[in-house]
Amino acid sequence: MQILYVGNGNYKHRGSRYYDVGRKILNGLIRNGHNVYFFSDRDVSRSSNLFGSLKLGKRYCNNAFIDTCYNFAPELILFGHADIINIESIVKVKTILPNVKMAQFNVDPVFRPHNIAQINSKAPYMDATFITTAGDILKKFSHPRGLVSYIPNPIDGSMEWPRCHERSDQPNDIFWAMRSGGGSSYPEDPRFTFPIYLEQTGKIKIDYHGINGKPELLNAQYYKEIEKSRMGINISVERAFVDSPIASANELYLYSSDRISHYMGSGLLTLARRGNRLEELFKEDKELVLFESKEELAEKVIYFNHHDEERKKIAYAGWKKSHQQLNERLVAKYILETTFRLKLTEDYVWPTQTY
Repeated sequence: MQILYVGNGNYKHRGSRYYDVGRKILNGLIRNGHNVYFFSDRDVSRSSNLFGSLKLGKRYCNNAFIDTCYNFAPELILFGHADIINIESIVKVKTILPNVKMAQFNVDPVFRPHNIAQINSKAPYMDATFITTAGDILKKFSHPRGLVSYIPNPIDGSMEWPRCHERSDQPNDIFWAMRSGGGSSYPEDPRFTFPIYLEQTGKIKIDYHGINGKPELLNAQYYKEIEKSRMGINISVERAFVDSPIASANELYLYSSDRISHYMGSGLLTLARRGNRLEELFKEDKELVLFESKEELAEKVIYFNHHDEERKKIAYAGWKKSHQQLNERLVAKYILETTFRLKLTEDYVWPTQTY
C-alpha cells in the first residue's frame, strides 16, 4: 500500500528525538511491507523561509503537501500531530484523491484543552482517529464519518535495545527522566517529588534527569543511561494546568507517557503510579509493579534491591510482552485494519473498541 505519513520530523533537533512514537509507527508500516513517504510538515515550513518561521512557512507547506499527495497518490494519509496542515488542504486533497483514506493519531493527554482542540480540528475529516488514552472518554472525538480508538505506546526493538533484565551489575538502582516543557508542574507534582524523595532516603541510588537542576536527557545517550539502571519510574502528567484539578479516572485510563515503552522495552523493572489502570495491559507484580505513594515506591525499590532474581523475572516478563505484543508492527497493523474497517487479524492485547 502507498502511505503518506505526515508528522514532525524534528530535523531541528538533529536526530536527538529519533525515538518518538511517530518514528516507531513509521517503522512499523515499512516493516509490514508498505511503501511509506514521510512528509515533515514543521520542517518543510521552517525550510521555506530565511527566518525558519513556522508561521511564515504555513502556506508553502500546505501547497507542498497538496503537491506531494498528487505526485505520490497515497491510498492512506496518516497524520501524526501534523498541526501545520490545514483543513482547506485536506479538503483539496480529497478532491484530487477521492478514494484516499485519512487517519490521525495523538499521543498527548485528553484533558488538555489545546490537545482536545488539535484532535477535534481534523477529526471530522478523518476515517479514524487513534489516541493513547482508552475508554468511553474517546466518544467525544467520534464523528459520523470517522471512528476513534485506542492505541498503546509502541515498542520498537531497533530503538529499545538495552536488555537490563539480563544484568545485575548496573551502577544505579532506578532511573527517571523528565522532559522539560512536558506539562504543568506544581509543588506537589509527583514527577518531581517522588524521585527526589527516593534520593533523600539515602538508601536508593537513583539516576534522574530533567528535574532538580539536572538537564533533560535526549539523543542516544538516553538509552545508554537507561542501561545503567535496574528499575525505572513511570509517572505521567495528571493535570492540564498548575491550578487544574487532577484529571478524572476516565481521562487517565491507560494513558501513559511513552517512557513506559522506553523502560519496559529496555528491560527495566518498571514501577508505575496507580490510577491509569495499566494493570489491564500488564499483569501486576508479574510484568509491572504499581505504587501509590512515594513511601510505597521507596519500599518496593528497596525490596527489589534485595530480591534481584525476582526483579529480573518480572522485568523479563514485561520486556517479552512489550516486544511480542505491543510492538510497532502490530500497532501499525491495527491502525490500517481499523481505518479500512477490516476484520482484525490479530488477538491484540489492548482495548480495540471503536467509538
